[in-house]
Amino acid sequence: MEFHDKIYRHTILAIFILVLFSTGSWSQEKRIKPPKRKSKITSVDNFVKHSFELYHKVFVYDSLSRAGVEVPAEIEDELMERAERDVDSLWQEMPGIADDISDAPLMRQAKATLNLNKSKQALKFCMLSVKAYFVGTEENDE
Repeated sequence: MEFHDKIYRHTILAIFILVLFSTGSWSQEKRIKPPKRKSKITSVDNFVKHSFELYHKVFVYDSLSRAGVEVPAEIEDELMERAERDVDSLWQEMPGIADDISDAPLMRQAKATLNLNKSKQALKFCMLSVKAYFVGTEENDE
């Protein structure tokens, strides 16, 4: 019995070490998830929706580029067109957000603020990724 307990403990320890050290090689950059619940303020919900649509496009392109996959020019042009439409949609929603939040009840204001903070993180990732690709290509050209 004592022999089996030692083998069992060593086996569990070995599995734990394998799992612990191998998770780093399987992990990828963490994707920001959109908010689970809407704030029930239309302009905020539309802004968050459009910002995460843009984030999804930039994240996919960034993931493909990091993996070394060559993105065809047609697909890249289509992504740029859709990204421009998403940015235009964001600009259209911006003016009414502050007024709509201030007129809403306190709990909706809190939820809207949390959702806007998540969209801010997504847009920050988009900005940094796009800046890295376009500024990086200009430096290489010089």
